[in-house]
Amino acid sequence: MSTSFQTLVVNATTGVELSYIDSGPPSAHEPYTTIFAIHGMIFSNVVFQRMIALAPTQGVRVVAINRRGFPGSTPFTPEEFNVNLTGGSGDAEREAQMEARGHEIATFIAIFIQKFDLPAFSGAGRPGGAILLGWSLGAPFTTFAIANSDTLPEATREVLTSHVRSLILYEAAPIALGLPTPAQNWNPLMDSTIPASLRLEAFSQWVTAYFDHASTTDKALDSLSWVVTSPSRVPTLYGIPAVQLTAMIQLGAAASTDRPFLFFFHDQLLSAYRKAFYDASTAALFPNMKRAVLCGDKTAAFGIAGMWAVEVDHATTSPQAKVTYEMMSGTNHLGPWDDATTVLETVIRLA
Repeated sequence: MSTSFQTLVVNATTGVELSYIDSGPPSAHEPYTTIFAIHGMIFSNVVFQRMIALAPTQGVRVVAINRRGFPGSTPFTPEEFNVNLTGGSGDAEREAQMEARGHEIATFIAIFIQKFDLPAFSGAGRPGGAILLGWSLGAPFTTFAIANSDTLPEATREVLTSHVRSLILYEAAPIALGLPTPAQNWNPLMDSTIPASLRLEAFSQWVTAYFDHASTTDKALDSLSWVVTSPSRVPTLYGIPAVQLTAMIQLGAAASTDRPFLFFFHDQLLSAYRKAFYDASTAALFPNMKRAVLCGDKTAAFGIAGMWAVEVDHATTSPQAKVTYEMMSGTNHLGPWDDATTVLETVIRLA
């Protein structure tokens, strides 16, 4: 599979561009639905490559976008990097950063829609339109795009609102949405016995394992396996070919700022998620947009805890809002790679 990138300029003033991998249109299906997928921490858009390869067989198009700082996309400026790393001077600076990242992704989608004349939404149960899929730390970037759409240029906003049919958050940890971190939480990034220089690498291996949870239905955090991985299936990372693995795993500057960003941007993460999911003005802008939370039952505990946290917040914040929750059987955090067919079929069904 090729890992070559194409790019689109998303800010004509600054020249910022985002790279992407595209399955292309499914030749035998017109109209068709397009899935715009955003990757998480450490793992680039190459994590979606098997879904991209399968897209034509499912009659959809998959476009996997690289976030800023990942291969092919414009690196952060020193000022942007510092805000991610330190939280900047205060809420105003953090909110501006969040809005900028959301505008970049939203603008990418709008430009792509126009450049390739993508089919618009044509009704529930019918093909057409766009799905925003945010995997892991990619989830809040999809909420940034939707939550900040009201400050986009009108023409850009109109393209989005006529096409977006679904927003799917896929295995976001609670902290990635500004929700409380469980007391049971553990991962190699927070283990001080691991040298700081090795924590990202350790996490990249651990998070691709499978986990045997005592229960994924009782909503009890103590039922989850927070530390110990399962011997039943080899971690995904060990089966990825070297060429794809080299392109997929990114342990440099972009990855190093993702974790501090989670802590410093807590209020902005929560605000964006709630505005995208529950806000009446957002619902008015995106009348066709479904909202869903997706998870695998063999994933790391933070993914399941994230789904449960949204369910609790949904019930207390906006119980009248319609949100769909889906647990996939047998999939781990690298479901887009290890179980691409299951994930792709589920995403299509949720839309």
